[in-house]
Amino acid sequence: MPIALTSSLSTLRGFEAAARLGSFASAADELHLTHSAVSHQIRTLERELGQPLFRRVARSIVLTDAGRDFAQTVARVLRTLDDGAGRLSPYRKPRSVIVYTNSAFARGYLLPRLAALRELHADIDVWLDTSERSVDFEYDEVDILISSQVRSAGPRALTRPLLADACRPLAAPSLIAARGGAPTTPAALRDWPLLHDEGAVTWRGWFDRAGVAGDTDAGPAFSDHALALDAAAAGLGVVLGSRVAADDYLRRGTLKAVSDIEIAQNAYQICCDSRTIGEEHVRLVHDWLIGIAAAAEPI
Repeated sequence: MPIALTSSLSTLRGFEAAARLGSFASAADELHLTHSAVSHQIRTLERELGQPLFRRVARSIVLTDAGRDFAQTVARVLRTLDDGAGRLSPYRKPRSVIVYTNSAFARGYLLPRLAALRELHADIDVWLDTSERSVDFEYDEVDILISSQVRSAGPRALTRPLLADACRPLAAPSLIAARGGAPTTPAALRDWPLLHDEGAVTWRGWFDRAGVAGDTDAGPAFSDHALALDAAAAGLGVVLGSRVAADDYLRRGTLKAVSDIEIAQNAYQICCDSRTIGEEHVRLVHDWLIGIAAAAEPI
């Protein structure tokens, strides 16, 4: 029969401290409790579990085998709770805006522009969520969603186009120089080191588009387009880079196009929760994102 554990969180913290420190008195000092309060917590917990967690040896305490096992569980649970509580801090900020997007868009396009937003609205804190999950405004704590894979963010989503996108071959200037200059034909790229990711646009598709046949699967692969762009910028090979995600690399010159042949990708869209778009700080960030996208000059 399962044990019904009804002890409070403070009781579990008392047990964890006593197990870790090997002393009720030390646990009491750390938790700012009395020695008798910690002792009472341990007796309550032992009664609920139906077995001793400590052996009293002279003036010291030693965990039993069951106590040692349970201490590991309690320590793990308390760490998880503390981590979860720590992640709640952005929700307490009155002018915090949670923006969900993928890591490639965040790193290559949005992050380099956040300083400009800060200059305009120093009292607004943006929280970038790049956890790569499905978002439904009905259930998720997200104010703005930016994605090229938007299907539905729920009935409360207000959606509009943000940025057109396309993929083209990009390489670091160091690799281009080492190869004696940019390739003169699409077929020449078959002899260059190629980088792959899990995006919809593949090298096989690009070479088919360019009218070049042959095997194109060799080379390192990445699950994250942002990492593939970083690898290309480090000179490891040529990547089929998103114009949008590679925007900062192209502006800084760490990546350069080595062919003008592009394959269109899904456009990025911006979605906002209809319940929060009326809040001034959310609307300001939403409108700023649309404004910088409209003003962007393609590279």
